[in-house]
Amino acid sequence: MILLSTPAAESAAATAAESEEELSVNLAGIGAKTCGYWLSSQNHKSEGAVWIYGFWSGLNYVAAASQQDQSKATSSAMIAAVETVCRREPSRVLAAAAWSAYIDLNQR
Repeated sequence: MILLSTPAAESAAATAAESEEELSVNLAGIGAKTCGYWLSSQNHKSEGAVWIYGFWSGLNYVAAASQQDQSKATSSAMIAAVETVCRREPSRVLAAAAWSAYIDLNQR
């Protein structure tokens, strides 16, 4: 599981983003598949969008519970941000791409 749980989350997130390939994360659903898989069909894209909404909401929940800023991204902005990451790196795991997109949009 990926958690955004410390008050110093921004610096921790930067560190996590740099070393996310080294993380061992127990993922469920399409989030464990690659970006290429997610982008390979409309059915996968729809399934991934639902997964991303839940993942993003979970990150916002943890952020709120730990008194951090939550992402204010719209649903379409979430998907667009993840898609940008995924098109750049199709072999990346969808969860890692969503995590990066969340951090990127939250820093703006």
